[in-house]
Amino acid sequence: MIQLSSDPLEGHDDASLYPDLTTLLDILFILLVFFILTAGVAYRSLDLTLPTAVSDELSSSETMNQFMLEIRAEGYALDGKYFAALDALKFAIKKAVTEQPNYKFVVAGDKSVSLERFLGLLTYLQSRGIETANILMKKESSS
Repeated sequence: MIQLSSDPLEGHDDASLYPDLTTLLDILFILLVFFILTAGVAYRSLDLTLPTAVSDELSSSETMNQFMLEIRAEGYALDGKYFAALDALKFAIKKAVTEQPNYKFVVAGDKSVSLERFLGLLTYLQSRGIETANILMKKESSS
């Protein structure tokens, strides 16, 4: 609260004329904490078109005009050739696409592979202009 001296003979101090800003700073701090806690995190997403029924869309991958891209627990493989690092795989994909541009990609992943690695690989394929990649699935037995 602002308090001024009522005694005219009392010494005039410039500090006594300034308002007390403690409550204003408290409110600003509370608002700052509120805005930090409620700020949304930006998520990146990848649009996928899902089949209507998985059993209808499963097909055998017997065609020879394809690249088999495997995401293993400890690395990657392209047509059976092992790559420990993603950068080496990217170079091999770039080379394979320039040699055989009409081939399709079949992506197979291990159960223990994280979704982040899988989607990162699909994002890379999309950035190279490969719009369609088949995902290899194991057909569930009906019980």
